Amino acid sequence: MLLTGGCVAGTEDSGIPGVPHPVTETTQPSTPPPAVKSSDPPQAPEPVASISQNGKTRILYYGNTEVDATPEDDGVFTTVTVHNNTDKPVNYNIDVSIGNGVDWVASNTFRIEGVPAHGVKSQASTVGGPHLGPIPQQPKIYIDGLETY
Repeated sequence: MLLTGGCVAGTEDSGIPGVPHPVTETTQPSTPPPAVKSSDPPQAPEPVASISQNGKTRILYYGNTEVDATPEDDGVFTTVTVHNNTDKPVNYNIDVSIGNGVDWVASNTFRIEGVPAHGVKSQASTVGGPHLGPIPQQPKIYIDGLETY
């Protein structure tokens, strides 16, 4: 006589014919996986732009950058001021556009180099001109790009 044993789903062969042993599964408590910690520092939120007016000069504040735009006969006199809040000297490239919100737009890149740690530095130039049409008397100020290095 030949004895054979086999497995049936949910049972396990005990080695003794006719006596099955149930398969037991170990269950682990359902706990959420541990939080993954990133080595990257949390990113600061984007600065919020605000506008003010001082006489005929419009002023845009954006983070540590200030852009003043004053309409003149030959264009919009524009001053960019940066406040370096770090512990090292920083260079800035700031792309600024001045416009009237319709069809007059002029741009300039302000390169402000060697701003000392916790220091302030400015650069100014006239942006645009009457060749673009009437100079905007309420200039709209846009920061199109801001790079530090």
